Amino acid sequence: MQIIVVGCGKVGSRFAQMMSEEGHDIVVVDNNNENFKLLDQNFRGLKVLGVPIDEDVLKQAGIESADGLAALTPDDNINMMACQIAKEIFKVPRIFARIQDPIREQVFYQFGVHTVCPTNMAVQEFRALMMGECSTTACYIDNNIIDFEYQRVRESDIGKKLSDLSVPKDSMILGLIKDGELHFNQPSLKLGIDDEIVIVNKL
Repeated sequence: MQIIVVGCGKVGSRFAQMMSEEGHDIVVVDNNNENFKLLDQNFRGLKVLGVPIDEDVLKQAGIESADGLAALTPDDNINMMACQIAKEIFKVPRIFARIQDPIREQVFYQFGVHTVCPTNMAVQEFRALMMGECSTTACYIDNNIIDFEYQRVRESDIGKKLSDLSVPKDSMILGLIKDGELHFNQPSLKLGIDDEIVIVNKL
């Protein structure tokens, strides 16, 4: 894939490096030449110095033939504008943005821009740690962040059926792990000692 990465900070540089190592054609755009130093010396992609919401700069980065654009600057406004330009003017097929402010997530959604909000993800992880739960890395489906959470069966629930358990509104029980094997949710599935319940949460 030909991918443009807007922003070469800590997140942008690591994402660009990873995608480049996987064999994709990467172009990184940033208005600060110093930020390019965050890329490894073996980075095989291209670097374009300039304002990432300038159409001429984006053309120089190859946006007219790009398969995707990731707006990863620490500025939500810059990310929004870069995504709008990519989507509405250059018709880039895959676009997503990093956002800092969870309140703005709906605004991005209205423009059809996929988002990843580190704030929301961190809050969910902190909650899991505080409650003694183990949560995996979240994944991204359409415009939703989905988190898979594991909960060890409580002693008071042993012998109950999965259908007897309740979960919050934006969650559902995916299944049960017994002896290291995942069993998808069935009404008759009973909870045993050392079993783990797999819960899917929409963040």
